[in-house]
Amino acid sequence: MIDLSSTESSPSNSNPLTVYLARLAPSSQLTMRYVLQDAADRLGFEDVNLEDIPWHGLQPDDVVALVAALRADNYAPNTSSLYVNAIRGVMNEAWRMSLISQEHLLKMRSVKGIAGTRLSQGRNLKRTLIHELMEVCAADPRPQGLRDAAVIALLYGTGMRKSESVDLDLNQVDFTERSLCVTAKGNKQLIKYAPAWAFAKLNAWLEFRRSELKEGESDDAFLFNRIRRGSHITRERITKHAIYYIARQRGTQVGVKIMPHDFRRSFITRVIEEHDLSIAQKLAHHSNIQTTANYDVRDDNERRRAVDRFDL
Repeated sequence: MIDLSSTESSPSNSNPLTVYLARLAPSSQLTMRYVLQDAADRLGFEDVNLEDIPWHGLQPDDVVALVAALRADNYAPNTSSLYVNAIRGVMNEAWRMSLISQEHLLKMRSVKGIAGTRLSQGRNLKRTLIHELMEVCAADPRPQGLRDAAVIALLYGTGMRKSESVDLDLNQVDFTERSLCVTAKGNKQLIKYAPAWAFAKLNAWLEFRRSELKEGESDDAFLFNRIRRGSHITRERITKHAIYYIARQRGTQVGVKIMPHDFRRSFITRVIEEHDLSIAQKLAHHSNIQTTANYDVRDDNERRRAVDRFDL
């Protein structure tokens, strides 16, 4: 355990924690701050501000104890790896700032999270279900109907993440080539392609939005707007929480619990089904093909049919 009394807190610009968090995207900052706060509580720092903890004083045994505590609480392997990676990130910054030796850093890196995997909790959204979602959106006379159909069409038709759809601007869309230039995880610019029907939904929303503008008003720079009660289209960009709400609300209307990431899972699964894993990897922009394979959420009936074909 770290001896807090023997270590002075560092200014924010020389604190490995704040430097590490500053390197992350805003959404990742929130996640990792929560993870590190929980890790700190488990390490005995419940009453200490996160920035005041001398993270560079952590020892490998501290991380081993943390992993053991997570295992005792039945945390999934991926979740424990998130905790370990967060601490590694802080320790990497501590090493860059000459607060720890390379030997200390290597020892910290040697600690692993909980071994094992868990079955995917994701859902494979069949084409019939996507049709039903489009129908409930079309039956909605409010502006939300057109907007939500366009959001779902892009999420499912391109496999993009909800954060990528939120950040999309008009100047990132090529309507002739039916492509979108998105800024993905790791601040990487990627080109994603969408089918004609998805662009038709997007165009329908944008045409309606423009028709609602007052004379002399210019169109918004972004693709999707927040819509308040009373069907008032604001001049504000949609939020990730709104994407989550759209998926849940429209899913409820067709009797299925849907999370935004299910659209990406379903896109990748369909590409694997209709083409192959390597094509799916390229369209998902995964550097590791195993990551793509983990998105394969075909149901048990598909696996049973594959086994049933093994006749004598």
